[in-house]
Amino acid sequence: MKTPATVLPDRHIVAILIFAALYYLLFLMDFGHGFQQPPKQLDLVFNSMLDHLVRGRFGVDPAIVGLEGFTRNGQVIAYWGVFPALLRIPLMVFDRWLEIDVTLWSCLAAILVALFVKLWTVRIICADNADIPRWLVAAVVVMFVFSGAQMGYLRASVFQEVCLWGGVFGSVFVAAAMRGIIARQFGGGVLAVMALAAGLSLLTRVSIAVGLYAGIGLLLAVVAIRSLRNGRPAWRTLVLPIAILVMFILICGFINLQRWDNPLTFADYNFYKFNVQFPDRLPRTRIYGLFNLERIPFGLMYFFVPAWFLQNGAGQLVFAATHIRLMDVVELPPSSFLLTDALLLLLAAVGARALVDRSTIRTFDRIERAMIALGLLAPPLLMLTAISMTYRYRIDFYPFFEFLAFVGVLALAGKRIDSPAWRRSVWALVVVGVIGSHVSMALYRMADFGPAQNYLQRGIVRYYGDQV
Repeated sequence: MKTPATVLPDRHIVAILIFAALYYLLFLMDFGHGFQQPPKQLDLVFNSMLDHLVRGRFGVDPAIVGLEGFTRNGQVIAYWGVFPALLRIPLMVFDRWLEIDVTLWSCLAAILVALFVKLWTVRIICADNADIPRWLVAAVVVMFVFSGAQMGYLRASVFQEVCLWGGVFGSVFVAAAMRGIIARQFGGGVLAVMALAAGLSLLTRVSIAVGLYAGIGLLLAVVAIRSLRNGRPAWRTLVLPIAILVMFILICGFINLQRWDNPLTFADYNFYKFNVQFPDRLPRTRIYGLFNLERIPFGLMYFFVPAWFLQNGAGQLVFAATHIRLMDVVELPPSSFLLTDALLLLLAAVGARALVDRSTIRTFDRIERAMIALGLLAPPLLMLTAISMTYRYRIDFYPFFEFLAFVGVLALAGKRIDSPAWRRSVWALVVVGVIGSHVSMALYRMADFGPAQNYLQRGIVRYYGDQV
Protein backbone atom coordinates (compact mmCIF):
# COMPACT_ATOMS: atom_id res chain seq x y z
CA MET A 1 0.00 0.00 0.00
CA LYS A 2 1.25 3.50 -0.82
CA THR A 3 1.98 5.99 1.90
CA PRO A 4 -0.98 7.99 3.19
CA ALA A 5 0.47 11.22 1.80
CA THR A 6 -0.14 9.96 -1.76
CA VAL A 7 -3.89 9.63 -1.20
CA LEU A 8 -5.63 12.43 -3.13
CA PRO A 9 -2.60 14.64 -3.80
CA ASP A 10 -3.18 18.23 -4.94
CA ARG A 11 -2.96 17.39 -8.64
CA HIS A 12 -5.66 14.74 -8.32
CA ILE A 13 -7.98 17.08 -6.44
CA VAL A 14 -7.43 19.81 -9.05
CA ALA A 15 -8.12 17.35 -11.89
CA ILE A 16 -11.29 16.14 -10.19
CA LEU A 17 -12.52 19.70 -9.64
CA ILE A 18 -11.87 20.69 -13.28
CA PHE A 19 -13.70 17.62 -14.56
CA ALA A 20 -16.55 18.15 -12.07
CA ALA A 21 -16.89 21.83 -13.02
CA LEU A 22 -17.35 20.94 -16.69
CA TYR A 23 -19.69 18.05 -15.90
CA TYR A 24 -21.91 20.08 -13.56
CA LEU A 25 -21.93 23.06 -15.94
CA LEU A 26 -23.33 20.91 -18.74
CA PHE A 27 -26.35 20.10 -16.62
CA LEU A 28 -26.78 23.62 -15.26
CA MET A 29 -26.83 24.93 -18.84
CA ASP A 30 -29.05 22.16 -20.22
CA PHE A 31 -26.13 20.95 -22.34
CA GLY A 32 -26.01 24.36 -24.06
CA HIS A 33 -29.71 24.82 -24.66
CA GLY A 34 -30.11 27.12 -21.64
CA PHE A 35 -27.22 29.38 -22.63
CA GLN A 36 -29.40 31.92 -24.46
CA GLN A 37 -32.21 32.08 -21.90
CA PRO A 38 -32.83 35.60 -20.57
CA PRO A 39 -32.40 36.05 -16.81
CA LYS A 40 -35.53 35.64 -14.73
CA GLN A 41 -36.33 38.73 -12.71
CA LEU A 42 -36.17 36.84 -9.42
CA ASP A 43 -32.62 35.74 -10.22
CA LEU A 44 -31.58 39.39 -9.88
CA VAL A 45 -32.95 39.72 -6.36
CA PHE A 46 -29.53 39.55 -4.67
CA ASN A 47 -28.24 42.27 -7.00
CA SER A 48 -31.12 44.41 -5.79
CA MET A 49 -30.50 43.45 -2.17
CA LEU A 50 -26.86 44.53 -2.46
CA ASP A 51 -27.88 47.78 -4.12
CA HIS A 52 -30.14 48.52 -1.15
CA LEU A 53 -27.53 47.45 1.41
CA VAL A 54 -24.87 49.84 0.10
CA ARG A 55 -27.46 52.60 0.49
CA GLY A 56 -28.13 51.61 4.09
CA ARG A 57 -31.50 50.01 3.34
CA PHE A 58 -32.70 46.46 3.88
CA GLY A 59 -35.39 46.04 1.24
CA VAL A 60 -35.39 44.95 -2.40
CA ASP A 61 -36.97 46.13 -5.64
CA PRO A 62 -40.66 45.05 -5.59
CA ALA A 63 -40.63 44.46 -9.33
CA ILE A 64 -37.76 41.99 -8.99
CA VAL A 65 -38.79 39.98 -5.94
CA GLY A 66 -42.45 39.82 -6.96
CA LEU A 67 -44.70 37.67 -4.80
CA GLU A 68 -41.70 36.23 -2.95
CA GLY A 69 -41.37 39.52 -1.08
CA PHE A 70 -42.80 40.73 2.20
CA THR A 71 -44.48 44.15 2.30
CA ARG A 72 -43.94 45.89 5.62
CA ASN A 73 -43.77 49.53 6.73
CA GLY A 74 -43.85 50.79 3.17
CA GLN A 75 -40.96 48.67 1.90
CA VAL A 76 -40.64 45.24 0.29
CA ILE A 77 -38.30 42.79 2.03
CA ALA A 78 -36.73 39.50 0.96
CA TYR A 79 -36.24 37.05 3.81
CA TRP A 80 -33.09 35.41 2.42
CA GLY A 81 -29.77 35.93 4.16
CA VAL A 82 -27.43 38.64 2.87
CA PHE A 83 -24.39 36.45 2.10
CA PRO A 84 -25.34 35.73 -1.56
CA ALA A 85 -25.83 39.47 -2.03
CA LEU A 86 -22.34 40.18 -0.65
CA LEU A 87 -20.91 37.70 -3.18
CA ARG A 88 -22.03 40.10 -5.90
CA ILE A 89 -19.86 43.01 -4.70
CA PRO A 90 -17.31 42.46 -7.55
CA LEU A 91 -20.12 43.10 -10.06
CA MET A 92 -20.34 46.71 -8.92
CA VAL A 93 -17.37 47.66 -11.10
CA PHE A 94 -19.63 47.29 -14.17
CA ASP A 95 -21.98 50.06 -15.28
CA ARG A 96 -25.10 47.88 -15.55
CA TRP A 97 -24.23 45.44 -12.79
CA LEU A 98 -27.81 45.30 -11.53
CA GLU A 99 -28.75 43.44 -14.72
CA ILE A 100 -25.96 40.84 -14.59
CA ASP A 101 -27.35 37.47 -13.56
CA VAL A 102 -24.70 35.30 -11.87
CA THR A 103 -27.06 32.88 -10.15
CA LEU A 104 -25.86 29.92 -12.21
CA TRP A 105 -22.19 30.72 -11.57
CA SER A 106 -22.79 31.22 -7.86
CA CYS A 107 -24.52 27.83 -7.66
CA LEU A 108 -21.66 26.19 -9.55
CA ALA A 109 -19.08 27.84 -7.30
CA ALA A 110 -20.89 26.65 -4.18
CA ILE A 111 -21.04 23.07 -5.43
CA LEU A 112 -17.34 23.05 -6.32
CA VAL A 113 -16.22 24.64 -3.06
CA ALA A 114 -18.21 22.06 -1.11
CA LEU A 115 -16.71 19.26 -3.21
CA PHE A 116 -13.18 20.56 -2.61
CA VAL A 117 -13.78 20.70 1.14
CA LYS A 118 -15.07 17.13 1.19
CA LEU A 119 -12.16 15.82 -0.85
CA TRP A 120 -9.76 17.63 1.48
CA THR A 121 -11.52 15.98 4.43
CA VAL A 122 -11.06 12.56 2.85
CA ARG A 123 -7.37 13.31 2.38
CA ILE A 124 -6.72 14.33 6.00
CA ILE A 125 -8.54 11.21 7.20
CA CYS A 126 -6.40 8.99 4.96
CA ALA A 127 -3.20 10.81 5.95
CA ASP A 128 -3.80 9.73 9.53
CA ASN A 129 -5.00 6.21 8.73
CA ALA A 130 -2.79 4.29 6.32
CA ASP A 131 -4.89 1.13 6.62
CA ILE A 132 -8.03 2.55 5.01
CA PRO A 133 -8.38 0.51 1.78
CA ARG A 134 -7.71 2.51 -1.36
CA TRP A 135 -10.77 1.04 -3.05
CA LEU A 136 -12.95 2.46 -0.25
CA VAL A 137 -11.34 5.88 -0.72
CA ALA A 138 -12.09 5.66 -4.45
CA ALA A 139 -15.71 4.72 -3.73
CA VAL A 140 -16.13 7.68 -1.37
CA VAL A 141 -14.62 10.08 -3.93
CA VAL A 142 -16.92 8.80 -6.69
CA MET A 143 -19.85 9.12 -4.28
CA PHE A 144 -19.06 12.78 -3.55
CA VAL A 145 -18.46 13.74 -7.19
CA PHE A 146 -21.37 11.98 -8.87
CA SER A 147 -24.12 11.77 -6.25
CA GLY A 148 -25.59 13.43 -3.20
CA ALA A 149 -25.25 17.11 -2.43
CA GLN A 150 -23.04 17.84 -5.45
CA MET A 151 -25.01 16.03 -8.12
CA GLY A 152 -28.63 16.12 -7.04
CA TYR A 153 -29.31 19.88 -7.02
CA LEU A 154 -28.00 21.23 -10.32
CA ARG A 155 -30.72 23.79 -10.88
CA ALA A 156 -29.80 27.46 -10.98
CA SER A 157 -32.25 29.51 -8.93
CA VAL A 158 -32.03 31.90 -6.01
CA PHE A 159 -33.80 29.28 -3.89
CA GLN A 160 -31.13 26.71 -4.68
CA GLU A 161 -28.27 29.19 -4.40
CA VAL A 162 -29.04 29.94 -0.76
CA CYS A 163 -29.26 26.23 0.07
CA LEU A 164 -26.01 25.39 -1.72
CA TRP A 165 -24.00 28.08 0.08
CA GLY A 166 -25.52 26.95 3.35
CA GLY A 167 -24.26 23.49 2.42
CA VAL A 168 -20.77 24.92 1.83
CA PHE A 169 -20.58 26.24 5.37
CA GLY A 170 -21.87 22.93 6.68
CA SER A 171 -19.07 21.16 4.79
CA VAL A 172 -16.43 23.53 6.18
CA PHE A 173 -17.78 23.01 9.69
CA VAL A 174 -17.63 19.22 9.30
CA ALA A 175 -14.12 19.36 7.80
CA ALA A 176 -12.84 21.44 10.72
CA ALA A 177 -14.55 19.09 13.17
CA MET A 178 -12.84 16.10 11.56
CA ARG A 179 -9.52 17.93 11.73
CA GLY A 180 -9.97 18.32 15.47
CA ILE A 181 -11.03 14.69 15.86
CA ILE A 182 -8.01 13.41 13.94
CA ALA A 183 -5.64 15.67 15.89
CA ARG A 184 -7.37 14.53 19.10
CA GLN A 185 -7.47 18.15 20.15
CA PHE A 186 -9.80 21.03 19.37
CA GLY A 187 -7.44 23.98 19.39
CA GLY A 188 -8.33 27.62 18.97
CA GLY A 189 -7.75 27.58 15.20
CA VAL A 190 -10.07 24.64 14.54
CA LEU A 191 -12.76 26.06 16.80
CA ALA A 192 -12.44 29.48 15.12
CA VAL A 193 -13.00 27.93 11.67
CA MET A 194 -16.05 26.06 12.97
CA ALA A 195 -17.37 29.28 14.50
CA LEU A 196 -16.77 31.21 11.28
CA ALA A 197 -18.65 28.57 9.27
CA ALA A 198 -21.54 28.72 11.74
CA GLY A 199 -21.60 32.52 11.64
CA LEU A 200 -21.57 32.77 7.85
CA SER A 201 -24.35 30.19 7.65
CA LEU A 202 -26.41 32.45 9.94
CA LEU A 203 -26.23 35.10 7.21
CA THR A 204 -27.16 32.54 4.55
CA ARG A 205 -29.52 29.76 5.67
CA VAL A 206 -30.60 29.95 9.29
CA SER A 207 -31.86 26.35 9.53
CA ILE A 208 -28.35 25.03 8.86
CA ALA A 209 -26.93 27.69 11.18
CA VAL A 210 -29.06 26.32 14.03
CA GLY A 211 -27.26 22.99 13.70
CA LEU A 212 -23.80 24.49 13.39
CA TYR A 213 -24.33 26.77 16.37
CA ALA A 214 -25.72 23.88 18.41
CA GLY A 215 -22.84 21.62 17.40
CA ILE A 216 -20.07 24.05 18.27
CA GLY A 217 -21.91 25.22 21.39
CA LEU A 218 -22.04 21.69 22.77
CA LEU A 219 -18.43 21.10 21.71
CA LEU A 220 -17.24 24.28 23.46
CA ALA A 221 -18.97 23.11 26.61
CA VAL A 222 -17.12 19.77 26.43
CA VAL A 223 -13.78 21.51 25.79
CA ALA A 224 -14.38 23.84 28.75
CA ILE A 225 -15.33 20.98 31.09
CA ARG A 226 -12.32 18.93 29.99
CA SER A 227 -9.95 21.85 30.64
CA LEU A 228 -11.43 22.47 34.09
CA ARG A 229 -11.07 18.81 35.02
CA ASN A 230 -7.44 18.91 33.94
CA GLY A 231 -6.86 22.03 36.05
CA ARG A 232 -5.94 24.09 32.97
CA PRO A 233 -8.88 26.34 32.01
CA ALA A 234 -8.90 26.85 28.24
CA TRP A 235 -10.27 30.37 28.24
CA ARG A 236 -7.75 31.58 25.66
CA THR A 237 -8.80 28.75 23.36
CA LEU A 238 -12.47 29.59 23.78
CA VAL A 239 -12.39 33.38 23.53
CA LEU A 240 -11.93 33.70 19.75
CA PRO A 241 -14.61 31.19 18.63
CA ILE A 242 -17.09 32.60 21.14
CA ALA A 243 -16.33 36.15 19.95
CA ILE A 244 -16.91 35.09 16.32
CA LEU A 245 -20.21 33.41 17.17
CA VAL A 246 -21.42 36.45 19.13
CA MET A 247 -20.33 38.86 16.39
CA PHE A 248 -22.42 37.08 13.75
CA ILE A 249 -25.38 36.87 16.11
CA LEU A 250 -25.20 40.64 16.57
CA ILE A 251 -24.90 41.24 12.82
CA CYS A 252 -27.83 38.95 12.08
CA GLY A 253 -29.86 40.47 14.92
CA PHE A 254 -29.24 43.97 13.54
CA ILE A 255 -30.40 42.91 10.06
CA ASN A 256 -33.52 41.28 11.51
CA LEU A 257 -34.20 44.40 13.56
CA GLN A 258 -34.05 46.57 10.45
CA ARG A 259 -36.27 44.21 8.51
CA TRP A 260 -38.82 43.15 11.11
CA ASP A 261 -38.29 45.40 14.17
CA ASN A 262 -37.32 42.26 16.08
CA PRO A 263 -33.77 40.82 16.21
CA LEU A 264 -35.14 37.29 16.69
CA THR A 265 -37.48 37.33 13.67
CA PHE A 266 -36.13 35.93 10.40
CA ALA A 267 -39.40 36.10 8.44
CA ASP A 268 -42.90 37.26 9.34
CA TYR A 269 -45.36 35.51 7.08
CA ASN A 270 -48.15 37.87 8.02
CA PHE A 271 -46.61 40.19 5.42
CA TYR A 272 -45.90 37.58 2.72
CA LYS A 273 -47.19 38.73 -0.67
CA PHE A 274 -47.94 35.15 -1.74
CA ASN A 275 -50.71 35.07 0.88
CA VAL A 276 -52.90 36.70 -1.74
CA GLN A 277 -52.82 33.51 -3.81
CA PHE A 278 -52.81 31.13 -0.83
CA PRO A 279 -55.18 32.57 1.81
CA ASP A 280 -55.18 29.27 3.72
CA ARG A 281 -51.54 29.66 4.76
CA LEU A 282 -51.94 32.12 7.62
CA PRO A 283 -54.71 30.16 9.39
CA ARG A 284 -52.66 26.98 9.05
CA THR A 285 -49.58 28.71 10.45
CA ARG A 286 -51.53 30.04 13.43
CA ILE A 287 -52.86 26.57 14.24
CA TYR A 288 -49.78 24.40 13.62
CA GLY A 289 -46.88 26.86 13.55
CA LEU A 290 -43.90 26.92 11.21
CA PHE A 291 -42.52 23.79 12.91
CA ASN A 292 -44.64 21.06 14.45
CA LEU A 293 -43.74 17.54 15.64
CA GLU A 294 -46.99 16.25 14.15
CA ARG A 295 -45.41 16.60 10.70
CA ILE A 296 -42.55 14.16 11.40
CA PRO A 297 -44.26 11.00 10.05
CA PHE A 298 -45.11 12.75 6.79
CA GLY A 299 -41.62 14.27 6.69
CA LEU A 300 -39.98 10.87 7.05
CA MET A 301 -42.11 9.61 4.18
CA TYR A 302 -41.30 12.67 2.06
CA PHE A 303 -37.53 12.40 2.45
CA PHE A 304 -37.05 8.63 2.70
CA VAL A 305 -40.09 6.71 1.38
CA PRO A 306 -41.77 9.08 -1.09
CA ALA A 307 -45.25 7.61 -1.42
CA TRP A 308 -46.96 10.99 -1.01
CA PHE A 309 -47.46 11.47 -4.78
CA LEU A 310 -49.55 8.29 -5.22
CA GLN A 311 -53.19 8.72 -6.21
CA ASN A 312 -56.36 6.86 -5.28
CA GLY A 313 -59.03 5.66 -7.67
CA ALA A 314 -60.65 9.10 -7.68
CA GLY A 315 -57.46 10.73 -8.90
CA GLN A 316 -56.70 12.37 -5.56
CA LEU A 317 -53.36 12.20 -3.76
CA VAL A 318 -53.70 9.51 -1.09
CA PHE A 319 -52.12 11.71 1.60
CA ALA A 320 -53.67 14.97 0.40
CA ALA A 321 -55.78 15.47 3.51
CA THR A 322 -52.70 15.23 5.73
CA HIS A 323 -50.48 17.65 3.89
CA ILE A 324 -53.28 20.12 3.12
CA ARG A 325 -54.07 20.23 6.84
CA LEU A 326 -50.50 20.45 8.11
CA MET A 327 -48.37 21.97 5.35
CA ASP A 328 -48.26 24.88 2.95
CA VAL A 329 -46.13 23.22 0.30
CA VAL A 330 -45.24 19.65 -0.61
CA GLU A 331 -43.07 20.06 -3.66
CA LEU A 332 -41.91 17.87 -6.52
CA PRO A 333 -39.96 15.74 -7.25
CA PRO A 334 -40.42 12.59 -5.18
CA SER A 335 -37.02 11.36 -4.02
CA SER A 336 -35.38 9.32 -1.28
CA PHE A 337 -32.05 9.55 0.49
CA LEU A 338 -32.04 5.75 0.37
CA LEU A 339 -31.58 6.00 -3.40
CA THR A 340 -29.53 9.18 -3.81
CA ASP A 341 -27.15 8.64 -0.88
CA ALA A 342 -27.07 4.89 -0.27
CA LEU A 343 -23.35 4.61 0.56
CA LEU A 344 -23.38 7.83 2.58
CA LEU A 345 -26.16 6.43 4.78
CA LEU A 346 -24.29 3.14 5.25
CA LEU A 347 -21.14 4.97 6.35
CA ALA A 348 -23.24 7.23 8.57
CA ALA A 349 -24.76 4.16 10.21
CA VAL A 350 -21.25 2.81 10.84
CA GLY A 351 -20.29 6.16 12.33
CA ALA A 352 -23.37 6.27 14.55
CA ARG A 353 -22.61 2.77 15.82
CA ALA A 354 -19.02 3.81 16.58
CA LEU A 355 -20.29 6.65 18.75
CA VAL A 356 -21.99 4.21 21.10
CA ASP A 357 -19.26 1.55 20.98
CA ARG A 358 -17.12 2.14 24.05
CA SER A 359 -14.50 -0.36 22.88
CA THR A 360 -13.46 1.67 19.82
CA ILE A 361 -13.35 5.30 21.01
CA ARG A 362 -12.11 6.84 24.23
CA THR A 363 -14.89 8.22 26.43
CA PHE A 364 -14.07 11.90 26.03
CA ASP A 365 -13.44 11.56 22.27
CA ARG A 366 -16.78 9.80 21.95
CA ILE A 367 -18.52 12.59 23.85
CA GLU A 368 -17.00 15.27 21.61
CA ARG A 369 -18.14 13.46 18.46
CA ALA A 370 -21.57 12.78 19.93
CA MET A 371 -22.06 16.45 20.86
CA ILE A 372 -21.19 17.59 17.34
CA ALA A 373 -23.52 14.98 15.84
CA LEU A 374 -26.29 15.94 18.25
CA GLY A 375 -26.02 19.58 17.22
CA LEU A 376 -25.99 18.72 13.51
CA LEU A 377 -29.17 16.69 13.99
CA ALA A 378 -31.12 19.93 14.54
CA PRO A 379 -31.49 20.95 10.84
CA PRO A 380 -32.90 17.55 9.76
CA LEU A 381 -35.37 17.69 12.64
CA LEU A 382 -36.40 21.19 11.58
CA MET A 383 -36.99 20.01 8.01
CA LEU A 384 -39.01 17.02 9.21
CA THR A 385 -41.30 19.36 11.16
CA ALA A 386 -41.38 22.29 8.71
CA ILE A 387 -44.55 23.75 7.26
CA SER A 388 -43.05 23.43 3.76
CA MET A 389 -41.35 20.33 2.38
CA THR A 390 -39.28 20.79 -0.74
CA TYR A 391 -36.59 18.83 -2.51
CA ARG A 392 -33.91 21.48 -1.98
CA TYR A 393 -34.42 21.38 1.81
CA ARG A 394 -32.65 18.02 1.73
CA ILE A 395 -29.44 20.08 1.85
CA ASP A 396 -30.03 20.55 5.59
CA PHE A 397 -29.53 16.82 6.20
CA TYR A 398 -26.06 16.59 4.67
CA PRO A 399 -23.87 18.07 7.44
CA PHE A 400 -25.31 15.48 9.83
CA PHE A 401 -25.04 12.58 7.37
CA GLU A 402 -21.57 13.52 6.18
CA PHE A 403 -20.14 14.05 9.65
CA LEU A 404 -21.33 10.60 10.72
CA ALA A 405 -20.07 9.14 7.42
CA PHE A 406 -16.57 10.53 7.99
CA VAL A 407 -16.65 9.14 11.53
CA GLY A 408 -17.70 5.86 9.92
CA VAL A 409 -14.70 5.89 7.56
CA LEU A 410 -12.46 6.42 10.58
CA ALA A 411 -14.15 3.53 12.37
CA LEU A 412 -13.51 1.24 9.38
CA ALA A 413 -9.74 1.86 9.48
CA GLY A 414 -8.09 -1.40 10.39
CA LYS A 415 -11.27 -3.45 9.98
CA ARG A 416 -11.40 -6.51 7.78
CA ILE A 417 -13.42 -5.07 4.91
CA ASP A 418 -11.20 -6.10 2.01
CA SER A 419 -13.32 -9.10 1.08
CA PRO A 420 -14.92 -9.29 -2.40
CA ALA A 421 -18.37 -9.19 -0.77
CA TRP A 422 -17.60 -5.88 0.93
CA ARG A 423 -16.26 -4.39 -2.28
CA ARG A 424 -19.21 -5.49 -4.36
CA SER A 425 -21.68 -4.20 -1.78
CA VAL A 426 -20.00 -0.80 -1.46
CA TRP A 427 -19.70 -0.28 -5.19
CA ALA A 428 -23.29 -1.40 -5.70
CA LEU A 429 -24.39 1.32 -3.27
CA VAL A 430 -22.25 3.84 -5.16
CA VAL A 431 -23.99 2.90 -8.42
CA VAL A 432 -27.42 3.18 -6.78
CA GLY A 433 -26.52 6.63 -5.43
CA VAL A 434 -25.14 7.88 -8.74
CA ILE A 435 -28.18 6.74 -10.71
CA GLY A 436 -30.61 7.91 -8.04
CA SER A 437 -28.99 11.36 -7.83
CA HIS A 438 -28.99 11.86 -11.59
CA VAL A 439 -32.63 10.82 -11.90
CA SER A 440 -33.70 12.99 -8.97
CA MET A 441 -31.76 15.95 -10.35
CA ALA A 442 -33.39 15.55 -13.76
CA LEU A 443 -36.85 15.38 -12.19
CA TYR A 444 -36.03 18.42 -10.06
CA ARG A 445 -34.95 20.45 -13.07
CA MET A 446 -38.18 19.67 -14.88
CA ALA A 447 -40.51 20.25 -11.94
CA ASP A 448 -42.41 23.44 -11.17
CA PHE A 449 -41.94 25.11 -7.82
CA GLY A 450 -44.95 25.24 -5.55
CA PRO A 451 -47.59 22.84 -4.15
CA ALA A 452 -47.44 19.54 -6.05
CA GLN A 453 -51.18 18.94 -5.81
CA ASN A 454 -51.64 21.82 -8.27
CA TYR A 455 -49.78 19.87 -10.96
CA LEU A 456 -50.66 16.21 -10.40
CA GLN A 457 -54.35 16.12 -11.28
CA ARG A 458 -53.58 13.78 -14.18
CA GLY A 459 -50.89 11.80 -12.39
CA ILE A 460 -47.16 12.13 -12.05
CA VAL A 461 -46.30 10.19 -15.23
CA ARG A 462 -48.51 12.45 -17.33
CA TYR A 463 -47.11 15.53 -15.59
CA TYR A 464 -43.49 14.70 -16.36
CA GLY A 465 -44.42 13.58 -19.85
CA ASP A 466 -45.88 17.03 -20.48
CA GLN A 467 -42.79 18.67 -18.99
CA VAL A 468 -40.51 16.74 -21.34
